[in-house]
Amino acid sequence: MRTRREVLGMALVAPLAAACAPDLLLGNPGAVRIGVSWSGSELAAFRTVLARLGYDRPVDVVPLGDDIETAFTAGGRSAPDIVMLPRAGRVRPLAEQRKLRPVGEGLWSDELGPRYPDVWRQLLQHNGKPYGVPFKAADKSLVWYNRQLVAEYGLGDPAGWTLADWLDRMEVLAETPVRLLALGAADGWVLTDVFENALLAESPRIYDEVAVARDNRVWESPAVRAAFDHLGSLWGHRHAFPGGIAGALTKQFPDAVREVFEHRRAVMVVEADFAEPIVRAAVRRSGRRVEDVVGVAAFPAVAAGLDAPRIVGGDVMVVTESANDRAMELVALLAAPSAPLPWIEEDGGFIAPNLRTSARYSPFLEPSARSLGRRTAFDLSDRIGAVGGRNGLWRILTDFLVTVGDGKTERLEAATDRAIAALGAVDQGRR
Repeated sequence: MRTRREVLGMALVAPLAAACAPDLLLGNPGAVRIGVSWSGSELAAFRTVLARLGYDRPVDVVPLGDDIETAFTAGGRSAPDIVMLPRAGRVRPLAEQRKLRPVGEGLWSDELGPRYPDVWRQLLQHNGKPYGVPFKAADKSLVWYNRQLVAEYGLGDPAGWTLADWLDRMEVLAETPVRLLALGAADGWVLTDVFENALLAESPRIYDEVAVARDNRVWESPAVRAAFDHLGSLWGHRHAFPGGIAGALTKQFPDAVREVFEHRRAVMVVEADFAEPIVRAAVRRSGRRVEDVVGVAAFPAVAAGLDAPRIVGGDVMVVTESANDRAMELVALLAAPSAPLPWIEEDGGFIAPNLRTSARYSPFLEPSARSLGRRTAFDLSDRIGAVGGRNGLWRILTDFLVTVGDGKTERLEAATDRAIAALGAVDQGRR
């Protein structure tokens, strides 16, 4: 399974990393080095942000992809000074291990009060000091849909649907060439996003207990079981995905986006805001107009009258223990409200966590940009360490999908038992 950052690099601007590789390996003497997990379009957008900061010292950007953790074990000239960390839940453990320098409290507040929502401070503070600064937020509860397909098949308004309505629409589409959902199951994090939304929709209390616990997580909770039941009903529907489970397992997240907006084989796809550039490119290739085709809704509630899930994630800036004050100066510039404007307004797929940032967001992301500051649920898999990663939740959800997919819902109870036991085993193994 590849991460979205690897896939964005291959799908959109694959030659970029190769072209830059010699410079990155040699480095620039005296430069501030920034380790990032981005590639492709995201990396290019970040370079534009840096170019417009007005920073008068050399900067080396080091794309590390999945190996971002090596930034905290490297030494000498190869060691990054700043790391754009995609897992905010790692900040406290790294601070406890004395691998990070605390950042200035002034980056977190000004004369108007806090510059970031409190959910970020809870993750990035250790012993009363902040050890990171949010840079890039992500709306993890978005559903992108094809407005023309919705109208063509008389499906109604996705903004008002529940998860039960998703099942109903799968039945409506059963005799058509179109399926309701595209799923990039080759990327395990796509599966975790859906699971997290289902769990938060089922029980915010249990979601929070799983997120904050260091020992004895409540995997055996009825709410966790209910979340798997929701997934089993959706993923196990015989008419859920184009090409069935075999097709879903071979698709990465850009492929799933293209199924909806270029090939028109699915009505919608669950993806975060960073899918926007791929959505736009797919619509352009289809020969249609973006404003005519693209719709965005929020992930639905499990039933009418209940709250829908709203999850925030993102990338944070941390300063490694060996970095000098030049790195702190650059972090301060990147934390300025105006710093990400080129990415937001020219490239898209970026939401600023800084409450002072005033930007012209696309109509697709503007509602998310307004609401993210009020959200209190943070990306679960980013907070639970190895359990949320490739050999934990990613693998377990993939096995679950294979077991129940293509109409094998009679296996749901046993598949749920196996998944919950596997989560507990991975959790025990990490301690």
